Amino acid sequence: MAVKPVLLPLSRPLALKIIQEAGKDSSRIFFTAHARARMRLRRISITQVIRCLCKGRISEGPAPDVMKGVWKCTVEHYTAGEQIGVSVGIETTESREVTIITVFH
Repeated sequence: MAVKPVLLPLSRPLALKIIQEAGKDSSRIFFTAHARARMRLRRISITQVIRCLCKGRISEGPAPDVMKGVWKCTVEHYTAGEQIGVSVGIETTESREVTIITVFH
């Protein structure tokens, strides 16, 4: 039987801090294939996503995804004339890396 990962508590201010720090250092941002496909389809640039991470606000979460062992948040920001949202996964509070799950208008 598979052991479910245990997630440490993650507050909204700490999640926002992790997301904003990752936005300032793009080597800590990873994009899923789904996110890249949605960016192309919706014509959302990497620059818009990074601005959203740096200057956006958390509109939903952080909520645990126990099956995948990550915390999920939705960050929104008005950038380049559009309101965009970015669904972000945070694996651990120590790694300070984020995964972009999807993007939307």
